[in-house]
Formats: sequence, C-alpha cells, structure tokens
Amino acid sequence: MNLVVLGATGRTGRLVVEQALAAGHTVTALVRSPEKLTTSSPNLRVVTGEATDRAAVSRALEGADAVISALGGNGSVIADSTSAIVAAARQAGVSRIVVLSSWLVERDRMHGLTRALTGLTMGTMIKDKNAGEQVLRQSDLDWTIAYASPLSDGPAGGSVVVLPEGARRNLSQKISRADVAAWMLQTAAGDEHRRRSVGITG
Repeated sequence: MNLVVLGATGRTGRLVVEQALAAGHTVTALVRSPEKLTTSSPNLRVVTGEATDRAAVSRALEGADAVISALGGNGSVIADSTSAIVAAARQAGVSRIVVLSSWLVERDRMHGLTRALTGLTMGTMIKDKNAGEQVLRQSDLDWTIAYASPLSDGPAGGSVVVLPEGARRNLSQKISRADVAAWMLQTAAGDEHRRRSVGITG
C-alpha cells in the first residue's frame, strides 16, 4: 500500500513509518521539519508542509491508498488539520483514514473524579480532538478513530485489546506506542472498524 503518515516525526508516528516500511509499504510523510525524520528508505517520500494546509496535504495524498494520522498539537491543530485532510482526501479520491485519538476524549467511559480532573487539566486538547473528530464523522470518508489508553514508550507487547462498548476507562490502563502503531497499520489495510470509533488498550 501507499500510506500517508501525518505526525510522522512524533513518538508514535515515527513508529508507524518504521513499521510500515518494514512491512513493505510505500510511505509518504508530511512533516514540518524533515530533518527530524530519523528513518530513510527508497520507499519513503517526504513532503514538507503543515497538516493544516490543504495544499500541502493534497501534495502528500497524490497516489495514496490510505492515511494514518498520529497528529498532536496545541490550539486547534486537530480540528484545522482534519478539515484540511477531509477536503484533500475527497479531491484525491482517498477514502481510508485511521486517526489516533486519546482515551481522554471518551468522557462517558470515565468515573466522575477522573472525568473532572482530566477535564480541568486537558480541556483544551479534548475540545480540539472532539471538534476534529466531528468533522471526520460528518464526512463520507471511510474513517476509524482509535481511542488509545495512556501511551508508553516500552517495547511492543504483541497484542491490543479492543474494548467493548461502554467499558470503563482509567489511568491504570496502558498501551505501548509500538502496539498502537502496529494496530493502526493493520486497521488501515484491513476491513475491520470502518466508520467506527474504537477504544484500545494493552
């Protein structure tokens, strides 16, 4: 597959790129700072630009089969980038997109105290992710949103648990970035979880 990776220089996005190349995929990485990419390969194409810039996203999506987004950021970067991605994907005829979100967005799955504390400390990020995900849900794209448990930088455990609907979320649940990267790759290439949001943990 020809995969476009957004957030490719981040701690999770970097692993998506590495694992995708190792699996034989062609990867296009849209990055603000190409010098931060630690991976090189004949199968890696680098496009310099912002994920909030529709023109830059359109350049990255040329010839793509699917998009994997591990974007993070401050302010309204998720909402703004999602709008750019949806518009560019429609123009390019790319329908498949897998987006990494956070368990913090699933407010109704938390106990009251956890919900209150995370709302106070992470409210701006949660609002931004919610806004972006609403844009994605209202689109005609073939999307999957992954609500990952707190991320760790440890080695892959080799398994990802897809949580049942309504399962409670808490701070004690963890998942490695390597496992998240592998799950997103598998999901982008497969038929499961299309037009669904999915809670995942280790």
